Amino acid sequence: MKRGAIAAWAAFALAVPCSAQAGPLQTIQPVPAGVEMHVRMEAVILSDDDGGNPAGVLSLAQLREWIHVFNSSLRLSGAHIVIDFTERADLARVRNTAVNRLAHDSNGPAARLASHYPGKMVVFFRAYGPAGSGIGITGNGYTAYNPYVPLGSKDCKTGKESACSASYTVMPSVYCGTVVATDLVKPGRKYGPLGADRSGCGITNNQWYLYQNFGQLAHEGGHYLGLPHTFPGSYDFLSTPSALQSWYQGTPRTGTKRSIAIYDGDSPNGPLISDGSNLMSGWNFTVLDTLPDVGAHLFADNNLSMCRTETKTLKDSSGATIDFDGRGYTLHATYGGAVTLHFQPDKANVMSYFLCKRPMTYSPGQVATMRSVLVNDQQRNYLLCDDPRDSAFRRYINCSTGARVFHVIVPHGSTPPPNGHVYTRY
Repeated sequence: MKRGAIAAWAAFALAVPCSAQAGPLQTIQPVPAGVEMHVRMEAVILSDDDGGNPAGVLSLAQLREWIHVFNSSLRLSGAHIVIDFTERADLARVRNTAVNRLAHDSNGPAARLASHYPGKMVVFFRAYGPAGSGIGITGNGYTAYNPYVPLGSKDCKTGKESACSASYTVMPSVYCGTVVATDLVKPGRKYGPLGADRSGCGITNNQWYLYQNFGQLAHEGGHYLGLPHTFPGSYDFLSTPSALQSWYQGTPRTGTKRSIAIYDGDSPNGPLISDGSNLMSGWNFTVLDTLPDVGAHLFADNNLSMCRTETKTLKDSSGATIDFDGRGYTLHATYGGAVTLHFQPDKANVMSYFLCKRPMTYSPGQVATMRSVLVNDQQRNYLLCDDPRDSAFRRYINCSTGARVFHVIVPHGSTPPPNGHVYTRY
């Protein structure tokens, strides 16, 4: 799930002076933690230029359920963030083949289309062709971060200019095609760890207990609001003892608690990329309270239940082993000597790839990050500035036009927030 640059820190009740391209310096009051923020979402259900859609394209009831679960996750996590959506004002059906077939490409046309919905969190629901068309039904989603140059602004007067741009989230539009296998089926036990599937999709278990991915919009929406995964990188690719052993690099970098070869996302210095890729370049975030996690594929790829995990030991030619039990797992590896690492991931966290709670929830650090992004990120605070339900926030954020640059000011006697020196960069 590729993202661009974003600055976020896990402390949002700060005094923040803001300056636009013109005008005097303004002092903004701290944001109370319990004040509710409203984010209006535009759902864009896509099809090809000829209107082609597969059977089972997203229904309004299914769309509302994804939004309902997103709001439930936010509410149960104490985020005081509400995703607002009404069919009459916030639903578009658009024929656009390039955007309908998005797969981490065609960002220009997609960003330009997103600019047509000023002041909203834009979510594209891609509709794919039938079997044999070369376009498969997929559960993949991601968020693309772009500069905010909305329709009606100086450089985007008609919506067709190349400068027109906005961020967006990509989702599948085939709701019943997004299925997660959580646990191995146990003899005599009809339902899995979440009880019966409630999606109405007619999903039947095979070797695994299967569930429609009800938390997918909450996960992708978390990315849109500034959250990384709980595991390393854009995809949970660490699924063998050898991979985990090569992942470990001894002493953690300054400011981190984890030691990771490819990526260490809890560093205030940003992620470490050592594989030559640029998938994560430009990320800046700090979420310090999520538990170490290498991803859910470690379980599924080794025929292990992700929620009610069996006791098992994995070995391979590297000499490393991983011991699993119901509480977590332990890596026994060698790095200049014997190394033992214990993992007890939060299998109920929205930003993981687990699906072990209905609904999944965000950590307090993730909540603080999302609220900070909504107030401080110049490519996100328009979501509050342009929503009439957020009129109470006018005293807390700079809603003037032009580029907004935020510098954290720490109130007297307070502790500087991690990553507080970082500016939003795009």
